[in-house]
Amino acid sequence: MDKLNNKLRAELASNKDVTIIKELSWHLPLISYEVSFARVKRLKMDILMKMLLLAFQEADIRRPAALAEMLFVEELFIRDLIDKMHSTQLIRLDAKGYRLTDKGHGYLEKGIFEEAMEDGEDIVSFSAAHNAYSLSEEALEENGKNLPPYRYAFSRSADTGRIHELLTEEKNSAEDGYQVIVADISSCEELGREYIPCIEFQLYDQKQDLFYARVWNTRLGAWDELLEKQIEEQELVEWREAMKTAEPS
Repeated sequence: MDKLNNKLRAELASNKDVTIIKELSWHLPLISYEVSFARVKRLKMDILMKMLLLAFQEADIRRPAALAEMLFVEELFIRDLIDKMHSTQLIRLDAKGYRLTDKGHGYLEKGIFEEAMEDGEDIVSFSAAHNAYSLSEEALEENGKNLPPYRYAFSRSADTGRIHELLTEEKNSAEDGYQVIVADISSCEELGREYIPCIEFQLYDQKQDLFYARVWNTRLGAWDELLEKQIEEQELVEWREAMKTAEPS
């Protein structure tokens, strides 16, 4: 950290009009969640499934054998397809025969079929200060644990709706002939907290008579404009008052 501090300090001091008023180090708390999510494979509905759904929509049919005779298809194949549509809740059986469910009507209208895949798992990090979720491929960061926390950090509960949105953006994919869709969040469990070291500089530009903050976020490896803005909104007036008080009368 000392090497990084020196590098950043030298970068800021390269502008002769700028004075470093104060330098602070603190950690930005992040919460990591282990998230399991249901996935489905979305395919274009094949012609035989479409024919069966249309038949169930237009006629009272109870026996797979009747459909096999009508369509000149092996009865075993028809039974397997009916079982598949029943298990995915596209059809139901009543006293008169097979009927399309609302889901079945929707799939028939769109010409698609979805089948379940193995659940996926990912680590999602949440920064309350940024109100932002992101996928995390790194181990929990604890280097900044002994530093004081960011003074404008606050707590929020996990928002599974926003986590779903993130996974949809990052994990939905198109393969050859089908799409992989994140259907739902199965579970979301807190893994632990991360402590991201940050370096803050409070600066004064004498030429422009301007106070401002710079914050280096070590996770990003960059200046963090959002944190800088938060600090400036809370403290710029205080910094200017402190300068006036320090001036000789």
